[in-house]
Amino acid sequence: MEVKLEQYRIFYKVAMCGSFTAAAEELFLTQSAVSQAVRSLEKSLSVELFIRGKRGVELTQEGEMLLTYVGSALNLLEQGQSQLRNEVHQPDSNSVI
Repeated sequence: MEVKLEQYRIFYKVAMCGSFTAAAEELFLTQSAVSQAVRSLEKSLSVELFIRGKRGVELTQEGEMLLTYVGSALNLLEQGQSQLRNEVHQPDSNSVI
């Protein structure tokens, strides 16, 4: 089963919010869609990422480890997008027009 970037993004948001419902609201998705994405990610990785409770979720040890990498990866992607926007909107000062 293929893991998609969107599943990692949803995993990250759930971890940050501590709740499927809160993450769903911030992502403009249904709680069911968020839950399914996380469940699919867990199945793909063959590991439980969250301890689910009545008052939200907590990361498992494996979830905490994964969060470190996912957070870094998402941050790196954001930096790349920002750099790209800066490059596109600021012409090279060495170019001759």
